[in-house]
Parts: sequence; C-alpha cells; structure tokens
Amino acid sequence: MQNFAPLRVGGICINQPDKWERFIWERVVPFLVLVFIALNPFPHTTAIREISYYSTAALLMFYFYRYHDWSVLKTPLTLPFALFTGWAVIGLFWALDVSASANDIRSHLLKYIVLFLLLTIFFNSRAKIRLLFWTIIVSVVISGFHDMYYFYVVGKNTFMTRMCIPYHQLPVGPLGFMALFAITLVVHLLRTGEGFWGKCVLTVCSGGLFLILFVTQMRSLMVTLPFVIVTLFWDKKKLLLAVMLIVIICLYLFSTQLRSFENQVSETDRLTINYMSLLLIKERPITGIGFSMETPANNKLIDHKALRAKVPQKLKNETVEYSSPHNMWLGLAVRLGLVGLLLFIFIIIQGVWMCVAGRKQHDNHELRLRGQLCLCLLVLFSAYGLFNEVFMHFLEALLCVLFATIALLYCEAQKLNDPEIIKATS
Repeated sequence: MQNFAPLRVGGICINQPDKWERFIWERVVPFLVLVFIALNPFPHTTAIREISYYSTAALLMFYFYRYHDWSVLKTPLTLPFALFTGWAVIGLFWALDVSASANDIRSHLLKYIVLFLLLTIFFNSRAKIRLLFWTIIVSVVISGFHDMYYFYVVGKNTFMTRMCIPYHQLPVGPLGFMALFAITLVVHLLRTGEGFWGKCVLTVCSGGLFLILFVTQMRSLMVTLPFVIVTLFWDKKKLLLAVMLIVIICLYLFSTQLRSFENQVSETDRLTINYMSLLLIKERPITGIGFSMETPANNKLIDHKALRAKVPQKLKNETVEYSSPHNMWLGLAVRLGLVGLLLFIFIIIQGVWMCVAGRKQHDNHELRLRGQLCLCLLVLFSAYGLFNEVFMHFLEALLCVLFATIALLYCEAQKLNDPEIIKATS
C-alpha cells in the first residue's frame, strides 16, 4: 500500500512511497542513528551502540542499492576526504604495524565516514538537525552528572577537587570537551528560536554543562574558550564584550584558586612528548609510522629511550611515558606524515569555506547562525587539538556530526543561491 505524501530523503524525492519505505527511512534509520549518538558518552553501552550502528550501515547499503542516490558525494568535502582516506590506506605499505593500522582505519576512519553518510542522507531537514543537537546536549548532561554523582557523592570528594575517576573509560578531558561542544549547541538553539518550555530546558541544561566544564578543570579548554566565544558571538558585539569579561574573571579565578597554569611538571611532560613527536616526524617526514594510534606507544617498534636521549635536558622529563602525541596536529604528522597532515588541513579549509557560504545567507537567519555555529566548532576542534588528541571514539562522533552539519548547511545554501535546484527538488 502506498502513502501519497512525497518522501524526501538524501538527494531524491519518492513521490509515492510505500509504507515500509516511509517507516524505514523516516523513522527507523534516524532513530538508530540517534541511539548511537546518544550513547556515545556512555562507554559501557558498546553492544547497543554497535548493534544500532551496523543495523543502520546495512540499511544504508540497501538504500544505495535500491535508489542509486550518490548525491551525498557531490559536496566539496568529498575530494579532501577521499584523498585523506586514500593516503591512510596507501600508508599500510610502509606502516610499522600493518594489522593495527588496518584495524584503526576501519574503526576510526571508515566507520565514521559511514556515519557521516547516514547523517547527511537521513537528517536532511532542519527539524532533524535540531533533534540531533538536542540528543547530544541531553546525553552529555546525563553522562556528566552520572560521573559527578559517582565522584562527589559516592566517592565523598570535596566539590573543589578536580573530578578524576581512576580507570574510567570516559576520561575527564573528552567529557569537558563534549560539555563545551554541547554548550555551543545550546547557544545556537536559543538564538534560532525555541518555545518557552524549550528555552527553560535549554537554560537548565546549560547550567549543568557549565558545571561539568567547571569540575573537569581542563586548562586546554580554558585557553580554547575565548576563541570559541569570539567566533560564536562576533555578530553581537555588546554581548561578546559582556561574555568575554565574565570569561576573563572566570579564567583568573580558575588559574589562582583551582588548577594553576604554572605547573612545571605538566609543562615538562608535554614538552618531552612534543619533542619526541617532532623527532619521529623528522625520521619519517613523508610517510609517517602508519595510521595506528597504538604504534607510538609500542616500545618494540619505536625506540623510546633513543628518542628521549635526544631531548634537550631543559625540556626533558625522565619519568613521563610516551604513549601518543598530546596534540592532534602532531599526531597526524607522526602517523600519516606531513602529507597526511596537509590533507587534513585541506579538509578543514574546505569546511571553513562551506561555513562561510552559509554565513553569507543574510536573508536566512537560521542558516546564517548555523554557519557561524559550524565555524565556532571548527575553531573548538582546531584549538583544543593543539593540546590534546582528538581522534578517539567519543570525539570522533562529534567531529562527524560537525562535518555532516557543514555538508547539509552548504547544500541548503546552494539551493537558496540557485533557483533551478529548488525547482528540481520541489
């Protein structure tokens, strides 16, 4: 039996969809993707997340087989993503650990490319994008409060103590990053129009997210915060000034009363790790050591003692273990060489250009603010990546959401700029 209301999904419009088509493409796939995204901050729900992911991946293959809709590949992000992925795969020929690199390409690259396709095809409306943002906000709040309850109530720690749960699968750094990511989504939703009760819930969530950000006490996030605020509020100068004053006061209290920015042990840790990373890049500047995230920590493949011996004495820390570069950009250069780093920068540049295309839509308030939001999140990832590794499952999912939002933003901007596209999709 057919439902005569047209069904728009991906780059196609099914004029007379069957009931099963509407049910699967409008309900089942988006629901399973939201389950995967919602459970992202909860490390003990791996089985449910994997079931939801591989179910949607199978349905995506069926979608391509049935409708032959390849419009999702017709974005400016396709070429840089293809080049980056191709270089990672080619790198298997000279990787120090081929099997680990192949496994990480599957689980940390191809897996999230599939998630990107799912988001761009099945979340092709503003309502679904807002639902996606709401899901991220609520899941981060629940995850953060669960950890705070365990640390402060069950663990009986004082509130001024930095939250740090030993052997926890969700480290405090990624949790703080997810909180700041969610805060930017809250600001965006408040600025683009929510009902009274929606605004009330978002206000409560923002309070909880700032509390999570406070208890994580991440210096890297405090340094990143001003850049995020400037990008997010640059069109509201008075509001920007007020928020920046509040941030400066908070940074002062943070640096004097909580975690001091002057921490000699932490500095020598990072300097030693970064210097060793630069030495690795010098040894294999073009090819890198392979895509595997475990290879840098492998003493059998990399001589850590020899690398540490080359570190200048004033920068050296003899006790720190070199497990991975605490820097997204250095990590890319170590694993994929300078070529891989440049290809990733190419992706970022294309993303910025697509955000600017959306930002220029002065007649469309929501689209313009979404372009500004995406620019803000690119700044967040880029600045945070100067101090920490980003490529872990918790943050890769958010990076994937960001690029999917950018692709959808660019698609909408193109439709507004080209009347022929509007006619073809109406």
